[in-house]
Amino acid sequence: MKQSPKNHILCFLMALGLFPNLIQAQLSWAPAELTNVEEIVARGVLVPIPIPTKLSNLRYPFLQEDGSVVFIANDHRKPKNEEGRAGIFKFGSNGEVTTITSIGEAFVNSSAKVKGVYALKVEGGRAVFSVMLENGGEGIALWENSKVYLLAGTGGVEGLSDFGNPDVSKDIVVFSAKSKDSGRSLYAVNLQNADRTPVAIVPHGLAIPGQAGLTFQKFASSQFADGKEAVFRAYANEYSPGNSGAKYAGVFRVSAFQTEAPKKILDSNTSIPGATQGMTFGHYQDSAIPADGTTIIVNKTQKLEGIYRVGPDGKIDRIVDTTTTIPDLFDGPFTYFNKWVCNTPPWVLFIAKAANYFGIFAINWDTQELYLLADSRMTFDGKKIKDAEISNSAKVNNHVALMLMFEDGSSGVYVATFEKGLAMKSSGGPMD
Repeated sequence: MKQSPKNHILCFLMALGLFPNLIQAQLSWAPAELTNVEEIVARGVLVPIPIPTKLSNLRYPFLQEDGSVVFIANDHRKPKNEEGRAGIFKFGSNGEVTTITSIGEAFVNSSAKVKGVYALKVEGGRAVFSVMLENGGEGIALWENSKVYLLAGTGGVEGLSDFGNPDVSKDIVVFSAKSKDSGRSLYAVNLQNADRTPVAIVPHGLAIPGQAGLTFQKFASSQFADGKEAVFRAYANEYSPGNSGAKYAGVFRVSAFQTEAPKKILDSNTSIPGATQGMTFGHYQDSAIPADGTTIIVNKTQKLEGIYRVGPDGKIDRIVDTTTTIPDLFDGPFTYFNKWVCNTPPWVLFIAKAANYFGIFAINWDTQELYLLADSRMTFDGKKIKDAEISNSAKVNNHVALMLMFEDGSSGVYVATFEKGLAMKSSGGPMD
């Protein structure tokens, strides 16, 4: 729900400088200012929808071209330790609030009802998300033209179950699932097709290109879509973190229309740029978020974490890692990166932590400038920022959406506009 206009001032710093591929990178900084951030909704505010709802646990706000923000939230009106009424909500730039779906609601093409929602992705006026169903099953749902459809569900005619987290891009939805006849495969739904039947575009057991004798056996929980392609993380055998038996892992692109074999982006044999000699990406690529042919990899190994950019030409560059230091902001190097980053070329937004510190950063890859949007040293309406979340579409043109959590336990979703990183103002309407 859009609140009455507030003009906020939040001091931040702008980091200037290149990202040299050294074993350790150090960035320099200059002061700037963040002003007029607009609060879209705050935790605990009563939302005037058909079933009045006090929202809590606001998660991963997705910013849209029309200025609206879509996010998952819970209604914690019940006594403590009881689950609230979860749902997905859209807050328009004109103040209009729309419930996309919530607990107990049905689908237009199925009698099944929603028991829970998670793993939201939003793009181009559509939303896809994972659902738990009241009948004990689960599935993949689509919100389109103010209606919610069940694209695939446990016990459906396709015989799918154990669904992975979905993504949507253009007219394609991708997700992984197990079939009744084989193991886990990667599926795509072409939303232009009338029947919208899931099709296995990377079947279980398909040969891995360039890896003699290895086949795709397991897929990571979250997969992604980029135009007419799927970007996915997969393993050559059953894998769980710490499983030393995992022989091979990689990130791949593949046509959602089965027109060609998967193409490798990187794999567990790929050297990590900026790392010590011999260090490879290993078996655990935390997330791989694509946009316009580029892929941002958040990678974790036992010795190193980092965020990396893979360009359309296949070149891999380090953006930042746990050897990177910013002495003006915190002691020592970064220690942690949130797996969700925003990839809107040439911009990459990410959340990073160090000793007693966290910050939200934005990098313009073309100009090689790094901006700090907010961090744990700052106060907002007299409250100190404790943590934050962004989605993989947190930025549209010059507008950004952030979910901020404060030390007093409050939280809220905020939208702002930044001009060349030097000032921010309220977004009063569609993105310009």
